Amino acid sequence: MPVIRAEELTYTKVLALDMSRAICFLPVSALEVHGPHLPLGMDFYMARWMAEETGRRFADTHPDWTVVQYPPLPLGTDELPLAGSMHADQRTVYEGVKRHGESLAHAGFRYVVVTNGHGGPRHASALEAACRTVSKKRGVHMFTPSIAALHAIVSGSRFPQVEEIIGRPLSELERTSLLAGEHAGTWETSFMLVQQPELVESEWRNLGPDAPPAFAPLETAGTWFAQRLEARGRDTKTLREIVKGLAGGVGWLLNTHYGYGGHTVTYQGNPSAASPEIGQAFREVMVRDCLGFVERVTSGAMAGTDVRSIASDAAIIQPYFVRRVGLVAAAILLALTFW
Repeated sequence: MPVIRAEELTYTKVLALDMSRAICFLPVSALEVHGPHLPLGMDFYMARWMAEETGRRFADTHPDWTVVQYPPLPLGTDELPLAGSMHADQRTVYEGVKRHGESLAHAGFRYVVVTNGHGGPRHASALEAACRTVSKKRGVHMFTPSIAALHAIVSGSRFPQVEEIIGRPLSELERTSLLAGEHAGTWETSFMLVQQPELVESEWRNLGPDAPPAFAPLETAGTWFAQRLEARGRDTKTLREIVKGLAGGVGWLLNTHYGYGGHTVTYQGNPSAASPEIGQAFREVMVRDCLGFVERVTSGAMAGTDVRSIASDAAIIQPYFVRRVGLVAAAILLALTFW
C-alpha cells in the first residue's frame, strides 16, 4: 500500500486498517536556535525527514504493510534559551509523547516509531522513557531509533560507512570537525546543505570551531568519580561521555543567561568543514540505521523496549528523577523518625 498521511484518514479507514501489518511514524523535535546560519527548524526537518524516508523505504520492501505518517510534534526540552527557541520542561515532553503513544495504541497500532533530530540529553531520555512506558503498559512496540542512530554517527562509529558512500577517506579536518561535538556544526550544516540549501546562510563558510564553556565544577567532580571507578576496574567510557555532555549543557545555560565563558555561543562544532557530500552520506547512514531497527522490531527479532541509547543509561537525566529522589529521601526520613 502507499504511504498514508494520518491527517487524511477517516474514521472508517482507521477501523479498516490491518493493525498487524500497520506501522506509524511520529516525528518529535522542537524549534531551536542553530547558530547564526541554520534555520530554527533544523532538528524538526531532520526528524521529519527520518520518518518520511525510513517509512518510504520500509513501504517499498513491505508492500503488504501500511505506513502511516503522523504530523510532526513541535515539542522539545534542553533547547538553547535564545530568542526563537521553543522550550518545554522534560515532564511536558515525556507526558506529551506518552499521551500520543497511548492514543495510537488505543486506535489499535502495534508499531509506533518516534523519530527525533534533537540531541538534548533530557529530551532524548524523555522520548525513550515515554516509548518504554507505553510499550509495557499497552503491550505494543513503541520505540525511537533516531537517538541511537545519531549517537553512532556523531561519536565516529560510522566513519567507515561515510567514507564508503563518499568514495574517499575523510580528511583530517573533516574527522576532527565531525568529532568536535555537534550542534549546527559539520554534521547538521551538511544535512541542511542537502535538505534545503536555500535556508542556510552563506556565512557558514566562515564559521570556524566553537563550543560552549564546560561547567568546571561538574566536569571536575565527574572526572574525580570516574577515576575512582576506574581504579576499581570499572569501564567509565559512558559515564565520562555523559558527564562531558552535562557539563557542556550547564555551561551553555550559564553562558546564555549570564555570559559565563565569554561571548554568546550559538553552535558547537565547525560549520565551515561541512559539505553536501558529507550531508548525503550522513542522511544515508542515518536512515539505514533507523530502518535496521524498524526491520528487527517488526520481524520479531527485537522488542521495542530494547531499542535504547546512551540517553537511557544515566538516572539523573530520566523523567521524574528529582521527584523519585525526593520520595526516597522522605521515606528514609520517615523510617528513621519512627525507628
